[in-house]
Amino acid sequence: MTRQLILGTAGHIDHGKTALIKALTGTDTDRLPQEKERGITIDIGFAFLDVGDYRLGIVDVPGHERLVKTMVAGASGMDAVVLVVAADDGVMPQTREHLDILTLMGVSHGLVALTKIDLVDEELGRMVADEVRGFLRGTFLEEAPICPISNVTGDGFDGFFAALNRAVDAARPHQDEGLFRLWIERSFPVQGFGTVVSGIPSRGRVRVGDRLRVVPGDRVGRVRGMEVYAQASDTGQAGQCVALNIPDVDIAHLSRGRVLVADDACRAVTMVEADLTLLPAVPHPVKDYIEVHVHVGTAEVMANVALLERDTLAPGLSQLVQLRLREPLGLAPGERFVIRSSVPGLAGGRVTTIGGGRILGAGDRRLRRKRPWTIAALTRRARALDSPPDWCALCLAEAARPLAGRDLAREAQVPPESIEALLAGPLADGRVVALDAGRFLHRRTIDDAEQAVLEQVDAFHDANPMRLGIEEARLAAAVGGDQQVFAAALAGLIDRAELCRNGTVIASPGRTAAVSDEDRRLFERIEAALKAAHLAPPLAETLADDLGEPVERVNEMLRLLVDAGTVVRLDRKVAMHRDAVAAAEAVVLDLFAGANSFETVRFRDALGVSRKYAVPLLDYFDTVRLTVRSASRRRPGARAREQLGRP
Repeated sequence: MTRQLILGTAGHIDHGKTALIKALTGTDTDRLPQEKERGITIDIGFAFLDVGDYRLGIVDVPGHERLVKTMVAGASGMDAVVLVVAADDGVMPQTREHLDILTLMGVSHGLVALTKIDLVDEELGRMVADEVRGFLRGTFLEEAPICPISNVTGDGFDGFFAALNRAVDAARPHQDEGLFRLWIERSFPVQGFGTVVSGIPSRGRVRVGDRLRVVPGDRVGRVRGMEVYAQASDTGQAGQCVALNIPDVDIAHLSRGRVLVADDACRAVTMVEADLTLLPAVPHPVKDYIEVHVHVGTAEVMANVALLERDTLAPGLSQLVQLRLREPLGLAPGERFVIRSSVPGLAGGRVTTIGGGRILGAGDRRLRRKRPWTIAALTRRARALDSPPDWCALCLAEAARPLAGRDLAREAQVPPESIEALLAGPLADGRVVALDAGRFLHRRTIDDAEQAVLEQVDAFHDANPMRLGIEEARLAAAVGGDQQVFAAALAGLIDRAELCRNGTVIASPGRTAAVSDEDRRLFERIEAALKAAHLAPPLAETLADDLGEPVERVNEMLRLLVDAGTVVRLDRKVAMHRDAVAAAEAVVLDLFAGANSFETVRFRDALGVSRKYAVPLLDYFDTVRLTVRSASRRRPGARAREQLGRP
């Protein structure tokens, strides 16, 4: 299987980048009339070359200082680079800036082509090679081969090809994991077909028939046709030069700087969190909120840099920042960017590259500076970005609620079909918990909820010493948040005996109601009275009169009986002994055994009680899913169907 890799060129103007590509591939990447007329590269050019097991997409970028933004757009897709230095010129300003940009964009493999050796003698050639080697010291090309070649005579190309093969083998190709993303390089109309968009996908795969969204702009279109390296294809992937026919979208909405994404994969934002590194060559620290040009993908926008950790950023150091963009962009975590600005004492005060980094988060929430929790959260993101399983687990932790696989895939920017494989490790090591219905929850979310549950139960015991515990519904309301998270936390605490069910309430083991001997005797008298009354229990006021006790004290004992599960509170007034409720439940099941439904009056007569007790009983049975009310009738609920063996 042919592997895919994007090889770029970089270097100063007129050092022979385009001529080198033509010598390698036979393709002249200068396609514009202005380029032909002026003899310089103005826009990004593309070619391809087969080297061993690889098909190399080759990106040619302009070398003029005024076209650095175009060079950055081309560099965003490179996996490896050929840094071109002319032997008759040596290292020049754009040689330096291009190498800085490549470093900031994450390129880490390549080689050097020392061109125009036909224009210098052997001694000068060696001197320039030594100069280049010194220039590369401390960079990712420090150990890279320097290959003297002539694009005119062909001298040195055998050695260049051998070095190119080694560099290609060492490079890490684009990964096709993740949801499809393509920063638009060009868009143009084709008669009979409509709009065509070209570029290099940075992530994922695309197929003919896929729906893609333009961000910003939110125009949606379907891929009607595709070419990969100028050949018709049904699929394209990251690291290939592709052209997509999307006739549904007008060309006016497909300008360079917008991104084509899998439908619903991302949205346009104006706030992005990032890890920013300032180049060592910057002569002094930069201050908070410096104005910069941000280059990401094929886009360029103005922005301010909000420093999140310290008031200044020193040369050669990194800091977490928030980029506050003047225009919205369709950005995603993991994308690399470059910032350029005018800094006194650097490049004669002209706008030049001063730093860059990687995006950690994209949103529209303005972050406050020097907040430890913000720094900690972004640091976790930076550590997880390069590991898809860790990234998925972190996205789940940040959601702090259960997510279905498809929802997690959208949050993590990965294909839904890959979620199961990506979560295999986090599930195995316990970081992620699988719930029912294909939903997942992070262990940290459960741990946090467990702590909140324990705190609420302890607080309830302290505030209510005469209660056995807290009702589950009341506990859930006090904890708040997602109910599935609460249920998982409570189940875990009970399984580990950190909490227990004490009758109908939740309690801490060992915590009992602070009831005096006198209260306990009253407790037992009330229980006996309700048990004797069976299906027609007296109300609290009647009990108080019969027992010669204040109604408040009787209600307090009734609450304890309900907590213990001995008594069932049917409504605000009626409390019935559990034996009587069980007898009424048996009557309900007998009625359903003979018919699919019954009227309230039928139930009342079967019990031999008044509506005063029949109606509260039926309302209670509705809440516990024994019955289901349908107008004036009751039908079997889930519990009744289960006991009757009905679907």
